[in-house]
Amino acid sequence: MASTLTAEQHKLRGNEFFKVKDLDQAIHEYSTAIVKDPKVAVYYQNRANCYLKLEKYTNVVSDCERVVELDKKSVKGYYFMGKAQLELGQPSEAYSLLKKSYELALEQRSAFTKEIVAIIAEAKKQRWIEQERRRIAQVSDTYRYLSGLIEQDIQRQVDALDKNSSDYEDCLTDLRAEKAERLKQLEAMTQRAGIPDDNVRPYIEHNKSNTNSNNGIISPEASPEPARAMDVDQEPYKKPILAPPAPREVPDYLLDKITFELMHDPVISIKSGISYERSTLFEHFSYGRMFDPVAQVPLTERDVIPNRALKEACEDFLSKNGWAVDY
Repeated sequence: MASTLTAEQHKLRGNEFFKVKDLDQAIHEYSTAIVKDPKVAVYYQNRANCYLKLEKYTNVVSDCERVVELDKKSVKGYYFMGKAQLELGQPSEAYSLLKKSYELALEQRSAFTKEIVAIIAEAKKQRWIEQERRRIAQVSDTYRYLSGLIEQDIQRQVDALDKNSSDYEDCLTDLRAEKAERLKQLEAMTQRAGIPDDNVRPYIEHNKSNTNSNNGIISPEASPEPARAMDVDQEPYKKPILAPPAPREVPDYLLDKITFELMHDPVISIKSGISYERSTLFEHFSYGRMFDPVAQVPLTERDVIPNRALKEACEDFLSKNGWAVDY
């Protein structure tokens, strides 16, 4: 028998089930509310939140797409969808959605901003890892392609030699030496390019026994078979000596003075000249603390403005130092 309750009443029933963590029943109530009134964004949003907790991320994305279609200003719609995309291994999409959620949260003066900033940082980190993995795979593919060209070039020259010539053996020896040197130079170059950052290394699967893996770092052992067919004695590869890594420290001027974390959206006090992360400073204000946390002078939201130059500096630093997300 069809329910006699209204869509809003089913939503409220869903909220009660959500509070006691009966997520399946909450989903049932929100779904019933949607059937009764499919044009209310919050019904989809609440159901998406249940799916998020149940780790049904494709369902979250589907519901949140409907949320933002119905309400383009939905902070949680973009936020839940961003979190789901991050779990689905789509960090670039997640970052875009979370950034939109953050902008809306600021516009609406939502207390939700700090949570969004934390997930944005994770999305940036995962995007950085994805880019590093892709870069190393490209280095591997480049090595295979270029070493193959070297093999073909040397083989063409060998085939063109006159086997009856008196200097045939000398020419063959020279070609073998040339091939070995060219492959050695190529290997050294690609090894340097393929060395991952120490902080991203644990995230990149590297099966040393499988030299054909696209995600692995190419080594001399992966040289094409024709190199051995010509009996070229190749020296074991020696990892190039690199300069010691720079200390992994974030400059103080990029850190929020309240949380001491790398800033995402810095604002500057026009009274003291001190910069803070916007979300943490506004949270400070939300407790009735209308003063500068460091300078201890009166301060309100009207006394702070975006520090765009510092924001660019933070973004530039993070793009080159992905490890700083965890600093």
